[in-house]
Amino acid sequence: MPAGRLCMVTTNYNYGDYLEDCIRSIVNSKGFERVDYVMMDGGSTDGSMEIVKKYAASFTHCQSARDEGMYYAIAEGFKASAAPYMGWLNSDDQLTPWTIQTVLDIFDQLPHVRWITSRYPLQARKDGVVIKSDFLPGVDNWGFFNGEHIKSSGLPTSGWIVQDCTFWRRDLWDEVGGDFDHTLKLAGDFELWARFIQKTDLYTVNVPFGIYRFHGANKAVAGRDAYRDECVRVLNRYTPVVPENLERLGQRVIGKHLKALGLGHLVDKAWAPALKTIVFNHGDGRYHVAEVE
Repeated sequence: MPAGRLCMVTTNYNYGDYLEDCIRSIVNSKGFERVDYVMMDGGSTDGSMEIVKKYAASFTHCQSARDEGMYYAIAEGFKASAAPYMGWLNSDDQLTPWTIQTVLDIFDQLPHVRWITSRYPLQARKDGVVIKSDFLPGVDNWGFFNGEHIKSSGLPTSGWIVQDCTFWRRDLWDEVGGDFDHTLKLAGDFELWARFIQKTDLYTVNVPFGIYRFHGANKAVAGRDAYRDECVRVLNRYTPVVPENLERLGQRVIGKHLKALGLGHLVDKAWAPALKTIVFNHGDGRYHVAEVE
């Protein structure tokens, strides 16, 4: 299978304090020579464009103009490239140095895998220093449509599907409509995941990909409750997926948490979900799909 390219879009509006770290995390990555890098600035007035000009030669497309919002800008950015693999990175976040090459290798080697996310989303403090790794045990259709990936007080969760850790094939994007739901101001990513997961499995990867920076003005942090409410609105469009073993329904999420704690031997295999992850085999030097343990 021929090697494909990755379309990476960065959106920015007056986040100049963090923008250069974001850009450098992409352009200095292993595998960047196979990236179509698109910069979509919303008309920043804080000096962001001076930073962008420093890296002008690295962009396939770059523009700075008022737009109708982040998700409009991202969708327009994706149109600036025909690369078969896709992802985006907000200007206050970063990628790990190996993310791009890992994503390229997985999509090149596993043609049936259509979208992936990291099992280990990273968090950084305001200065960009990583201070935490989260854990996403795995994702399946049942858990997603029953709210397992919405963090809400008092509800069990296996964690968010984090946007900066998630990549997909363009044919999947096209198959679900090639655009975001623009009625949603915050949870456009979550709604996209809902359409993706109806079409194909989400595979987790045992490698950290994205670094989410906490700086106090994050939209997802400042608007956490509003984001959660939009996610709930998305799920209310769908009929919850019900597993065959209804008597085990209350144990479903508990089982995932036992696995996350290293107590997987306590999970009854009769009701444990079939979650898939991607692992590297040193014997043949390639990536393979395995069941989540």
